[in-house]
Parts: sequence; structure tokens; C-alpha cells
Amino acid sequence: MPPNKPGGALGALNSLIRGGARSAARVTRGRSGPSLDLAAGAAGGLLQESFVRRLERLNLMTRGLVSVGIAGEHRSRRHASSAEFSDFRRYVPGDDFRRIDWNAYARLDGVFLKLTEAKVEVPIHLLVDCSESMNWGSPNKLAFARRLAAAIGYLGLAQFDAVSGAGFSDRLYERFPSVRGKNGATRLLAYLDAAPVGPRSNIERCVAEYCEQAARGGIAFLISDLLSDDSWQAGVLQFLRHGTDVVVIHVVSPQELRPPMDGEIELVDSESGDVVELIVGEEARRTYEARATEWCAGVEDYCQRSEVGHLLLETTVELEEIFLNRMRRRRIVK
Repeated sequence: MPPNKPGGALGALNSLIRGGARSAARVTRGRSGPSLDLAAGAAGGLLQESFVRRLERLNLMTRGLVSVGIAGEHRSRRHASSAEFSDFRRYVPGDDFRRIDWNAYARLDGVFLKLTEAKVEVPIHLLVDCSESMNWGSPNKLAFARRLAAAIGYLGLAQFDAVSGAGFSDRLYERFPSVRGKNGATRLLAYLDAAPVGPRSNIERCVAEYCEQAARGGIAFLISDLLSDDSWQAGVLQFLRHGTDVVVIHVVSPQELRPPMDGEIELVDSESGDVVELIVGEEARRTYEARATEWCAGVEDYCQRSEVGHLLLETTVELEEIFLNRMRRRRIVK
């Protein structure tokens, strides 16, 4: 299985063959062609009107009924005076007599209250890995992550949910404060575009710090290549301990799964600057690709055993495909 901390296909292949430097993200000379780095891009590029209209017809799903919040679009364990019927219960002294169902009284010869489901908001937490290993690939992983976070955030805002989040690398960036309603989309996009590229990622540490600052509950989307200096699994457990549902979105570039390398090459670690020279042949590529597939399968297996959501996404996948098909199949949206 590839190590937990390669910063892209080149770094992982180097670890596989030589066991040396980590996080190589570009080829500087040899027969592999030019650098694969691209600019990180802007989150706002996703907001074509046709896609936004489709997003607004979707709803984020929670694992159960929501027990906290105020006016929103999700069902709650609380009962209130809304239009959606839930149940009956017998009247007891002190109940609001205006909620007595007189039709039930006529049928059942008893005094009953009509209970309805409250509609509440759900806190949506967006954690976006902005480490140097994410700023790599074609298409660029960080640009993809920013657009994906922006789309998820807009979907939550369209449902009147409370959307907050933070970028992170080796530290947690200043938190994006909770906003509600579609008017908050511009602020969210500006935050995502301004999040700087940092060095190595520390998922466990940054999630722990975020959980200390943020409200409990809701849904957390961890968007990362999972190439962390510490345990990303421990970061997931931090959210679960705070009563927060988790969706792990594992972002990979095509070059990480199928590295286009051959012959004598030089690898440069995108996070440490270390340089390794090696020779790559067909057998090494096949071995690497098998181990990369095994690693991705291991991530999915952990998420299934931990009962958290999971999506493995190559950066070539269109947002429409992600939201309209893949997220629906995984019951992340409906």
C-alpha cells in the first residue's frame, strides 16, 4: 500500500521504488515531459447559472433526524407547528389548546394534539486541505477542491443551512464564520479563493482545533488528498466525537493513479524540496498502480467501517456528475 504521505504520484512512486523523499509533485528533467503543476484556480468558476439551478433542487442528507437548529429545510426530532404531519398524542393540562385536533376528537372520543415536524437548519462544515501536495496535478487538485467546496457550500446556503469552514495545511487557517442564505455565497467564494497554499497538512491537529471553535453537530465535509503528516483517521474520529456526521472526499489526480513516467527522471518533493533521481520502467509503474489502487480501497474500507460518507474523486470528474449521480448514489444528496 502506498505510504500515507506521498504528495502526488511522483512522490508515492519514489517511496515505492526507493523509499526516499516524500511528496514529489513535479518532474524537473528527464523523459517524462514538463512539470504537471497548474495554477490553483478560483472557486467562483463553478457558478454557471444552469449548474446553480440544478444545485438548488438538491438536498443534503443527514444520517438521522436533526435535533438542533432553527428555521431550515431538514426534519427535526423536535415537534412544532408546521405543515408536515408527524403524529398524535393525548392532551395533558398545560398543552396549547389551539393544537387540539377536533376531527380526531369526533372520531376517537378523546382529546388529542396534532404533532408536526419542525424544519431546522443543519450546520455544514467545509474543511479544505490547502497543503502543497494539493497544489499539484492536471487538473489541479486544489482548484478542484475549492470549486467542490463552493458547490457544497452553495447547496447548504440554498437550503438555509448554516455554512462555515476553514482551509488548512500544517495549521488551521482563520475560520470562515457561519453564514446563512444565498447572499452568503459571495463571501464563501472569496474566502476559498483567498486561502493560501501552505506546506504539509496536519489533518488530525487542524480538525481538533476546528472542533474546539465550531458548533457541534451537522455535517462535516473533509476535502483532501489525505496525504497528512499525522492521522487523517484520527481527524475523522474528532468529528464523530463531537456528534458531527462526516463525509470524506478523497481528491486524487489522474497522474497519482496512473503516473506518466518513463526512463531516467528527477523527482522534486513539493513540500520539502528534496530531490531524488531514479529510473522508472513498466514493472515499477504496474506495481505502483496496484498499490495506489489498494491504498484508495483502504480509505474507502475505513470509512465504511466507521460509518462515514466517502467519495473518491479524480479531478477530471465534472461537478454535474458528482452532484447529480455520484453523491446521489452514496446518499449524500437527494
